[in-house]
Amino acid sequence: MVKESKPIELANGVYWLGVLLEKRLEVNVYLRVFKKGDKTINMVIDPGPPSVFETVQQNLLSLTKDLRKINFTYINHQDPDVSTNVMYLHKYNPALKVICTEDTWRLISFLGLDDANFQAIDKFKSLRGKLSTGHSIRFVPTPFCHFRGAAMLYDESSRILFTGDLFGGITHSPGLFATSVNWHGMRSFHQLYMPSQDALRSAIDSIRSLEPKPEILAPQHGALIKGDLIEEFMGKLYDLPVGWSLLETLVKHKDFYIEAINDILQTISHRIGEDLVTMAINKIESDGTFPNLFEMKGNTVIDIKLDPSKSFKIFLDALQEGQPKENIEIIRNAVLKAAVDWNLPLFESMIDENAKASDLLLIEED
Repeated sequence: MVKESKPIELANGVYWLGVLLEKRLEVNVYLRVFKKGDKTINMVIDPGPPSVFETVQQNLLSLTKDLRKINFTYINHQDPDVSTNVMYLHKYNPALKVICTEDTWRLISFLGLDDANFQAIDKFKSLRGKLSTGHSIRFVPTPFCHFRGAAMLYDESSRILFTGDLFGGITHSPGLFATSVNWHGMRSFHQLYMPSQDALRSAIDSIRSLEPKPEILAPQHGALIKGDLIEEFMGKLYDLPVGWSLLETLVKHKDFYIEAINDILQTISHRIGEDLVTMAINKIESDGTFPNLFEMKGNTVIDIKLDPSKSFKIFLDALQEGQPKENIEIIRNAVLKAAVDWNLPLFESMIDENAKASDLLLIEED
């Protein structure tokens, strides 16, 4: 369900159109209004999925008065949560121009668009475009972050960089702009969706090379980033194992999981009591699963026999099953702390305090 979302002006002529959702993965749609004298050009950036179109439409009408005045739409990549609403914008204005890479167009053209509507980023040798209002925009390709044809849009006059899925995040608290707390949701999102650490680093290098430097990073999901957090989050993402690198890390660095599990067990023994730890171990041993997952010495894990993240999930499920709300909160906090301390991937949002134990974990298992 969509919460009420009104347009917010981020800078002169740059508007956030929403949309706040009653879920952890929010959608950001933007409008850039370029003006010079009596000349106005309207560009919608990452128009979003059909589920939010009504809200986006209302906000666009409040700003432009007529959807036929939408001249361009810029699309970072072809995913339905990013691009699908271009179909509806095109119906209002059949002359609407779509700006994206050729790789992206190859797929979104199936939405019923015609090649006459397409303007390819790849044709701009300097990766810059100049509008009839005199404004310049810059295209910043970010291949495999997370799609081969992904490209960011840099509006040089406002110094806002529209990043697509890069810097997106799963949100835990309301607020248009990020705080340091948003790192956890951003980290989870990138570990789930970015395929390569090398690709992620290349994208960050491209951002760092921009002059003038961006003052706001505007992703398609989650909170917007400004100020010192831009460099802080870039630095953290630069060293974050994602995708294939993460899978290798899970296998090569199972010692991290062992240390994390034992940290959690120690916290639980201290805060709740050692009986809970013993009970969880006995519970798993009784169904024959535990000996296949871990090697134990007393109540201490000394080895993990199978996939560390999946074993970790099963073990923590057993710890939390049947526990009262106050104990689940203690366990949940212990998991969050261990995940940060040992650089483990979090699963989505760690949900909320009312979630079932099986939902509170790291990487979901089918």
